[in-house]
Amino acid sequence: MNIKKWMWQITTISVVCVLLLKPELVSLALFVDTLGLDIFLLLIEVQIVAVGGYYFHTWFKPLLMPFYKCLLKADPYFFIPTKDSVGKYPMILCHAVPFLMLLIIGVTVAKPVIDMA
Repeated sequence: MNIKKWMWQITTISVVCVLLLKPELVSLALFVDTLGLDIFLLLIEVQIVAVGGYYFHTWFKPLLMPFYKCLLKADPYFFIPTKDSVGKYPMILCHAVPFLMLLIIGVTVAKPVIDMA
C-alpha cells in the first residue's frame, strides 16, 4: 500500500470530520470531500500566489526600485540575471548578491602581507 496516498486519505477524512463539527462549515466540508484535500490546498496556494504577485508588483516593487538603482550605481558587478541565464550558468547568481563580487575580487587580488618578524 502506498503510504503517501494513505496519509492523504487519513488527513482528508480528519479535515472533513473537523469541518463537519461546525454547522456553518458543512458546505465547505462537502466541497473538500468532493475535490479532495490536495486539490483544495492547491486552489488555496494558487490564490495566495496570485494575490502575493499582485501586491509585489503594485506595492513592493515601486518601493524597492530606488534602492535597486542605487545598488546599480554603487556596485558595477551587481545585476539580477534572468531565469534562462541562471539555468545555463548557476554561478551567475553571485552577481545578484550586492557587493559579493567586489568582495570576492578584492580578496583574490589583494593578498594580505604577512610579517614574519
